[in-house]
Amino acid sequence: GKPAVGQGSLERDITVINIEFEGSKVWVPSTLVAVKGEKVRVKLINKVKSDPNVHGFAITEFGVKVDVYRDKPETVEFTADKAGLFRIWCHLHPAHLPGQLLVLEK
Repeated sequence: GKPAVGQGSLERDITVINIEFEGSKVWVPSTLVAVKGEKVRVKLINKVKSDPNVHGFAITEFGVKVDVYRDKPETVEFTADKAGLFRIWCHLHPAHLPGQLLVLEK
């Protein structure tokens, strides 16, 4: 059956790929959705061919900050313990890679 709420057994796996599209570097998908209380695991793959060969993926409110090198996937995990809309950004190049994380109330 369904896992009991609050048991920490609700997990969400998301794969996000960094690509270059018409000169812009973007994480795809750029909007991630989770439900409050879920443990979120995000696999990050940097496929941008141009330099620099490293890009950041950060969500300040959840303590997420990781450098993702080209062709060296990284995984971040956090618990979506707050509902709301949160900014995803590149802490290395703040003008790049804007995105958002939407955490829904359960």
